[in-house]
Parts: sequence; structure tokens; C-alpha cells
Amino acid sequence: MLPVMRQQSRATDFAIATPMPIALRRSRSGALSRTMAIAALRIGFGLIWSVDAALKWQPAFRANFSQIVSGVAQGQPAFLSWWFGLWQFIVSDRAPIFAVLTATTETYLALALIAGFARKFTYAIGIAYGVFVWSVAEGFGGPYKPGTTTDVGAAIIYSFVFWALLLLNAGRVSVDRLIAARIPAWRRISE
Repeated sequence: MLPVMRQQSRATDFAIATPMPIALRRSRSGALSRTMAIAALRIGFGLIWSVDAALKWQPAFRANFSQIVSGVAQGQPAFLSWWFGLWQFIVSDRAPIFAVLTATTETYLALALIAGFARKFTYAIGIAYGVFVWSVAEGFGGPYKPGTTTDVGAAIIYSFVFWALLLLNAGRVSVDRLIAARIPAWRRISE
């Protein structure tokens, strides 16, 4: 109902309806279903990472880590040879350490995504890790030569999913919400 104001005129009194802005609000059930959908996306993504992490803990991954990094360099453009040579040099005598670091990182990402733990920090780590895997282990999705794959690689897509999760907030369905209720400073890491 519109509020009515009385205006004084020379001859008569008349009523004028004052326009009021219409407040468009999402229903609570709509906001809740959006929050639940984002949380389901985050948890599903975490489950995918948990499968990947489980595979990284297999002895064959540790045993073949150096060959995986070396194999990516095959067929890459000459202007990228320095990049892949650098990583082959770094990994050469330290392959088991890098394999465990890879498995640990993916395990952390899986558990943090499923629980909704330190979301902002986790998503930033996920973005950086995805770009790192894409540029080193996936060889930027290449080699890009006629007759070879046209796939850009999966890890860069993972980075974009982490970026989307960073932009969206699914804070109601997370362990972060419980921690922030007791430690308000936690919001800097989680939201």
C-alpha cells in the first residue's frame, strides 16, 4: 500500500501517492537452494580430487614421476625447451619428493573442498596448482602440431573451477562457518 500525503492547494485538498521502490528479493528457499547447489558443486569437485589424490599415492606414480615430467617435453615447440629442461633438472634427483608433494597437495585440496575448509586460501592454492600442473605436467596441453591433440589440458579447467568457487560463496555449508563462529578472524581465510 502506498503512503498518502496531503497537499495543500489554493482551492482544495487532494491526495498524492508517493512512489516507493519495489524491493526484489530472492525467496529464502531460492537462496538456500543456490547455496546448496554451490556446496554440492564444491563437494563433488572435492570427490574428483580425492580420486586423483588416491591415484597419486600409488607406488607407480612415485616410481615414474621423473619419466612423466620428461615425457611431457617430447614434441614441444623449441621456444619452450628451456621451461621443460628447467623442470627436468629440478625433478631429476628429487622425483620421489615431488611425487609426495604432488600427492599431499591433491589430498589437501580434496579434503578442504569436501569440508569447506579455509575456502579462500584453498581456492587460491587450487588456482596456482592447476596452472602449475597445466604448464609443467600437461605441457600447456600440447604439443600443438598438426596431427596431434587439440585438447588444452584438464588442469587449466580445474583452475577456472577454483576461480568460480572463489567468486561464489557457499559459506553456509562448510566447516569454515563453524570455525568463524568461534574465531571471527578466520573469515579472512575463508570468505
